[in-house]
Amino acid sequence: MRVSEARRTRVVGLLAIACVALILLLNGKPAFTSASRPPRGISDPALAIQMARNPKEIDAILSDAPSPDREAMRIKVYIDFAFILCGAAMSIALARMFGGRLATAGAGCGITAAIADILENAGMLRILDIPLVQTRQPMVEAILVPAYFKWALVSIALAIFAALFLGSFGWLRKAIGAALGAAAALGFLGLIENALLLESGIAMSIGVALMVFLAWLREVPAEPRA
Repeated sequence: MRVSEARRTRVVGLLAIACVALILLLNGKPAFTSASRPPRGISDPALAIQMARNPKEIDAILSDAPSPDREAMRIKVYIDFAFILCGAAMSIALARMFGGRLATAGAGCGITAAIADILENAGMLRILDIPLVQTRQPMVEAILVPAYFKWALVSIALAIFAALFLGSFGWLRKAIGAALGAAAALGFLGLIENALLLESGIAMSIGVALMVFLAWLREVPAEPRA
């Protein structure tokens, strides 16, 4: 593996470590209370708030303001801003590692998804201090619409990078490709059945965790750049 290619691969591995650390923080404390009851079979309140369709669902997830669940959500949104930046950087690093137009398209989807995610988070922060009686449908849609765009773009990016990893040599790269491919498929299905987005996130996390080892394992590099 050439020095420049090894450096790009190591950057991907180091960003993967940062992403894994942030995923652990997002799933750690503060935890949501038992009063949080996400609707439509979505078990994770942080995901449920993204896909909430009306103020009634906001109430089921967060209760009325103020509430411990709203404060827990606020902290997780702040952590998510760091995860957004890390994810966007990861898409750029992957595009540099693989090269070619397809990888560039994947990075473009990843960056655009990050912008949608920022808009989604801004919408969440806007409603956290507002009582339910003042929470209007447009406020809910200011979260929901960017969330749908984000998940669609993330799924496209995952599908692109899955194809690139699966087309590479080496068991580790193919394992990463399989995990990202599963995440992409579940992500597309999750746009219809929102509960599946949690499984998509789990599969994506597995793929990212496997990328950690790219920083140290010297596998055969990807196919020559187009």
